[in-house]
Order: sequence, then C-alpha cells, then structure tokens
Amino acid sequence: MKKVILVGLLALSTSLHAHAGFLDDLMKAVEDSAKDTATDMAVDITSDMIKDMLIGYTSTQTKTDKEVAKEYEADNGSLPRYTIASSYKTSISPSSSVSPGTEVVVRSAIKVVPGQDAKSVTIEERLTIYDNEDSSLILKSMTKKASKRSKKGGQFSTEFTFALPEGMPQGVYPIQCELLLDGELAGDQNHDLQLVHWKALPAGTHTLASTPTPNQ
Repeated sequence: MKKVILVGLLALSTSLHAHAGFLDDLMKAVEDSAKDTATDMAVDITSDMIKDMLIGYTSTQTKTDKEVAKEYEADNGSLPRYTIASSYKTSISPSSSVSPGTEVVVRSAIKVVPGQDAKSVTIEERLTIYDNEDSSLILKSMTKKASKRSKKGGQFSTEFTFALPEGMPQGVYPIQCELLLDGELAGDQNHDLQLVHWKALPAGTHTLASTPTPNQ
C-alpha cells in the first residue's frame, strides 16, 4: 500500500512539475507576444509619422565627365574599362543631437569616371532612414538622380534635406546613403542621427525632456 501511495505521489509530483513548466512556457510566450506587439505598434506609429515627411534633394555638377576623365588618366595612365565611382563621401549636419523639426542636411561629394566603353549610365543616390529600435526596419527611403544631364560621369555636389516630425520617439536613427550606377551599388556611407526632445527653461537654456516619475 505504501508503495502504491509513493508511486502515486511521485506521479502527482511529476504531473504538477510538468504542468508548472507548461504554465511557465505559456506565460513566457504571452510576454514575448506582448513585447512583439508593442514593438510593432511603436514602429507603425513612427512609420505613420514619417511617411508624409518631405525630403528635398538638390544636385550641382562641379566637373564635367571630360574633366574627371582627364584627371583620372593623369593619375592612372588610362581610363577604366567600365564607368566607376572613384569617390563617394557624405556628411550630416548637425552632426550631434537634433530636436524634432530641426532641418537635417546630408551632403555628398560624388565623382564618377567614364569608362573606355563610353557607355551612358544612370547616376543615382538613395537616402534611407531606419527605425531607432530595429535597425533592419526601413522608415523612409528616397532615390534621386544625381546627374540629370551628364550620362557618362562627372563630379557632383548633392544635398538631401529633411526634418524629423514632432512626436517621433527619442533615439538614434541610422541613416544610410548609397550611390547607384545603373541601379547597382557603387558606394555607401552610414550615419547615426540622434533625436532628442528638449525642454525650455526660463533662463533660455534647454534640458532633455524626461518622463515624470510617480513621485514627481
């Protein structure tokens, strides 16, 4: 009889343990699902805020394809077989933190060397803004032609301009700049844009806005 009771108790203990383990797994799954849902909602809200944001773009040709070709031949002896991007550099201003509504300028210096094949190419530049929580999520992207006249190369100075809208959450938003030749990646640059919410003080200084605690 004792053996039967002992076996029963062991079976009950095993069952309770298994049940507890199932409940733990279930609770964890619910918590993970809630976190994912909250993250998705936050991304959707941020995406809605930024989708109507205007991005300006200007491009100025500073050297012709012939001038760039002549410089390249002087340095390297001959032109490359196919058109190449010999230089692609970008900078972002302001380089530090910005508040919502502040104009951000991404400047680029592009140099494209025409190839020996003398083939025309489409020179484009793409700006992509990623989410501050999940850097794999694209919030907004824009592709523009850096060259409207020259189809074989040249040197260009370009600017993307935009302002992150009010209501977007604080954080670091990755910015990617890409140079495309006939749709193929020819160069890329990355920047981090930190968005902060400033709170004005009577003296005219500013401080970071914070979420009040229950005791405040």
